[in-house]
Amino acid sequence: MYWDVSRWDPFEGLRTLRQEMDRLAEGAEATSALSRFPALNVWGNADKVVVTAELPGLQVDDLDVSVVENQLVIKGERKSDKPAEDATCHRAERGTGGFVRAVRLPFAVEGEKVVAKYEDGVLTIEMPRQEATKPKRIDVRTA
Repeated sequence: MYWDVSRWDPFEGLRTLRQEMDRLAEGAEATSALSRFPALNVWGNADKVVVTAELPGLQVDDLDVSVVENQLVIKGERKSDKPAEDATCHRAERGTGGFVRAVRLPFAVEGEKVVAKYEDGVLTIEMPRQEATKPKRIDVRTA
């Protein structure tokens, strides 16, 4: 039996393995991206914490925002697009269905004074810090 060494590729198996691993990672990435919906930014200062969430295509009625102990909870539902009955789906990357996103707050907030607004697909939530948790300057005296 004759084996043509000039056509043998020692890396062919590795390329095939990498392609399969990439394919599996794509599926895992899509799944984890859905579990991280909506994307959040959280920042705070001495007076408040602000959370912004990207929620394109949702209506205010689709959202439920609450503060539970030291966590902000954002719940909602993304409704699916309704293609025509004779349409064939060629790609579906936008996840649909219910979602819940909870984020631990860096300090206790005044739950009754939380303000949320939704504009251009971005939810902005401002939460004032509880007075008792605000940093206090202590004057140091000499003896």
